[in-house]
Amino acid sequence: MSLTKLKTEAAHLPVKEQRELIAFLVSQQTKQDEGFKEKLAAKIDDQDSSHWLELDDARKRYAE
Repeated sequence: MSLTKLKTEAAHLPVKEQRELIAFLVSQQTKQDEGFKEKLAAKIDDQDSSHWLELDDARKRYAE
């Protein structure tokens, strides 16, 4: 199956299943890339609100 087909299928999943897919993909990435794991942990732990992204802004950014 092509990546385009996967994206189309994922876009039609219920929100709960999309979140499960996201969690699965993030877990796969962290297993394969220790640097990604550390970078993700640093972002999660970041207390500086100037680095945060509003949910609506994230939706706009990643909808493209």
